[in-house]
Amino acid sequence: MQEDKILSLRDRQRAWINAIRSATGDAYAAIAKKSGVAPSTVVRFMNDERSSHALSATTEAKIGERYRSLPKPETSTVEPIHTMQIEVRGDVQAGVWRDALEWPFSDWYAITVPIDAAYPGVKRYGLLVRGESMNRIFPDGSVVVVVNFSDIGRSPKTGELVVAIQRSKVTNEFEATVKAVQILESGDVILWPQSYDPDFATPIKVPKLDHNHDAGIPDVVIQALVVASYRPNPRVTF
Repeated sequence: MQEDKILSLRDRQRAWINAIRSATGDAYAAIAKKSGVAPSTVVRFMNDERSSHALSATTEAKIGERYRSLPKPETSTVEPIHTMQIEVRGDVQAGVWRDALEWPFSDWYAITVPIDAAYPGVKRYGLLVRGESMNRIFPDGSVVVVVNFSDIGRSPKTGELVVAIQRSKVTNEFEATVKAVQILESGDVILWPQSYDPDFATPIKVPKLDHNHDAGIPDVVIQALVVASYRPNPRVTF
């Protein structure tokens, strides 16, 4: 399959260069020289029928820049999707109180996700979504990919999806959930569930900064920003 894709790209590039030669009268070597490419690269590519290699993206870009007034063949280059592995290290669920967000290290597992351009170099990790409090967006069993706000150096914005940590007023346990952010003109922050279940319709109002837990820790902390999600084995219910 990969060889078929390479041959298809090679065929499109060869047709494109032949179109340049027909439109300009330039020989293969002249096309290469005018583009800042070694003549042998283009001549060999066009004349060697036994080869299966395609021109590099750099070479194609140089020729495309020199002959930019001529149309390029459609989908001449397919940009690869780069991926990375992240660890799913805990779960979030409305209404469940616990003493730790993360699972024991032995329970962590890795998933492969596309690399996005936002927040380069910032550590990402996954959290398993349990329950129905966000099922409009993240059905039970989804994995959200998150970055900590402390690592990206900014506060949440209206419309973003975040991981919020709410401490119990009577114990040291806490509840970790995913919520949608709304910032009011007053500066107050409302955290909304996004659920089809009427049992999950009540928002959380983030207390003001001077409203602290007895232990000196805020009752609600917005810890992380959801930057992507992954849903294994999607299913439909009737």
